[in-house]
Amino acid sequence: MILVYGPSFAVFFISLAALAGAQRAGKLVIAPLEDTYKEQIPVHEASGIVSKISRIEAALEIMNGQLDILLSGQKEFGTIITDGFQMLNETLAEMKECLNCQQLKCPEGYHMYEKKKNGKFCYRFESNECKSWSDARKTCQYEGGDLMIPDECTYQFFRDLAKPNEGKCEHFWIGGYTNTPGSNCVTVKGKPLSSTFPFWLGGQPDGLGGESCLEMRSYFNNYLMNDYLCNVPQGFICQIFP
Repeated sequence: MILVYGPSFAVFFISLAALAGAQRAGKLVIAPLEDTYKEQIPVHEASGIVSKISRIEAALEIMNGQLDILLSGQKEFGTIITDGFQMLNETLAEMKECLNCQQLKCPEGYHMYEKKKNGKFCYRFESNECKSWSDARKTCQYEGGDLMIPDECTYQFFRDLAKPNEGKCEHFWIGGYTNTPGSNCVTVKGKPLSSTFPFWLGGQPDGLGGESCLEMRSYFNNYLMNDYLCNVPQGFICQIFP
């Protein structure tokens, strides 16, 4: 038996009781969920979501028929509950997947990265307004994202784009730092950055002179990763995830 926890669990039983009451009072009429919500869904997102709503409507119609059988005493209550949980869980799981996969919209000035293996995100290079690491991060957060997360699957992608995006600010802050200079690095999401990360410049991070913020530095073997002084104004890369 598949269980639904939290508010959904209570809502299911309350809804079931309401359905049974409606059955006793007469014919049960299920409101068309698609008509209720479709006007609230952007057109380009509607098709997948509405198809899932239709599946839920179908599941409710089946449960309506099962309640007829329940009230006539032809089927055990526990069996109907089990069947109902399974139908709703499977359909709602599909709808959740649909919502998670809906199209990501990138803000003005951002570009879309999308690959089946690595997922999707929006990104932009800033090379004309140089900022300290903390100010650069605040800018990215204000725009709905954060500094670019160093990741083995996508670092080379950003590395390839760094040279074409050079401007007034030649180097780029990215989303990693050390709590104390020379200590282990973490990303802005709190994930440790191993010393075996393949895009470190040799011997880095070293914390030289208090360096503790991560950058892609142009003259270090074509934008390999390095730690640097956080208050130095530089370019930066912002990244927005769904």
